[in-house]
Amino acid sequence: MPKTGGAIICANHIHLFDPVVIALAVERPVRFMGKTELFSWPIVGYLARKAGVFPVKRGSADMQAIRQSLRILQEGELLGIFPEGTRSKDGEIAPFYSSVTMLAERGGVPVIPAAISGEYRFGRTVKVLIGETTELTALSPEPYERGKATAGLMARIKSLKDSLR
Repeated sequence: MPKTGGAIICANHIHLFDPVVIALAVERPVRFMGKTELFSWPIVGYLARKAGVFPVKRGSADMQAIRQSLRILQEGELLGIFPEGTRSKDGEIAPFYSSVTMLAERGGVPVIPAAISGEYRFGRTVKVLIGETTELTALSPEPYERGKATAGLMARIKSLKDSLR
């Protein structure tokens, strides 16, 4: 994990509390995207805003969220992304959107894969494993290459998750 500079930490997504767990597992503050609907929930929306979460409109290329993400990276902060785009209902990793590699390329920053496993219930354990920092900026911005980078990142996160079992 780089001690300074912008980077993207990305993980599988199993629960609403995943951003909190990731933030506790790293030594630096992390800014996260959150679905727009999250901000309409009174208490959750308030806490999300206070924690520096910013809205993203899912299902479209949200240019405002992209610009905000790039600003965060340029300011040397960590950006947290769940590239599946939503929480997994069965614990399995769903296909990733390529937005994570696009942001890494445009921002000129590395990606830090992470995996979350477990159950968010009393008496249960939730485990987090932070992987090795991965440079993606040398990849071509062509969709085919971005797709390969996204698939490779997904494979790394799946491998991290499998090692938590």
